[in-house]
Amino acid sequence: MTKVPLMLRLAAFLAAISAVTPCAAADLSPHEGKYVVRLGTSASAPQVGTARQLLGLDCRVWRLERDVLTDIALTGGLRLTSGSELRGVEPRDGAAFDYELRRTHNGRESTITGRISAGKDSSRASLVFPSRPVILELPSDLVLPVSAFARVIDVLKSGATSFSFLVYDPELTSGALRVEGGIVPADALRPMPADTVSLPEGAAWPIELAFTRTEGSTRPLFSVLALLHEGGILDRLTINTGLVAASADLVGLSLLPRPTCPTS
Repeated sequence: MTKVPLMLRLAAFLAAISAVTPCAAADLSPHEGKYVVRLGTSASAPQVGTARQLLGLDCRVWRLERDVLTDIALTGGLRLTSGSELRGVEPRDGAAFDYELRRTHNGRESTITGRISAGKDSSRASLVFPSRPVILELPSDLVLPVSAFARVIDVLKSGATSFSFLVYDPELTSGALRVEGGIVPADALRPMPADTVSLPEGAAWPIELAFTRTEGSTRPLFSVLALLHEGGILDRLTINTGLVAASADLVGLSLLPRPTCPTS
């Protein structure tokens, strides 16, 4: 397995955990987080990239921006550079997600655009890949990428310790993934690095999640340990594919203003 899928798995996790119930999404905190990505889980693991996630809000939509960039030295003086840039918009009712995903691999670029419509009885993806347009029928009760943060937080605030749902993944599979997870002991997370920033006041939970395709193998594509703040902010992530592990730590955080919206 190459290390490119590892970068995409980090992006896919951020997408999935950014997907929960539309009413709860109003409690998320608009913010921009910046992360350092390391190959490995020890404090001395080499830095191989950076990540950025922005969750912005106006009176009608949530705006999601996510960038992941890796630069890995291979044997023989070769380097592997990969990037993923997601730009998405999701209305506050959580019924649709419009996005553009741009990827680069060693200088080669590709772009995917899509519109995902989710409903209780049916869901559909209208995608444009570099080679052709595609329409996919997706499972009902699909959670979209901003609503997923809220789903997990809403469940944990209710006192439950585990959860399971289907989420649309725009970055790794362009399809539905099953997310199964729950609270884990605090010492399951990596120690807090010296260069990390403090999370805002509020509840935060140590969680573990497994991501599995909805068809075919029941073996998870990857699993993630993370600290999830009640505002939707993530820190101390460990992403494990079974063959290789990476870590991502929050090193910069800006809380963004909420809009003042009319009530009618």
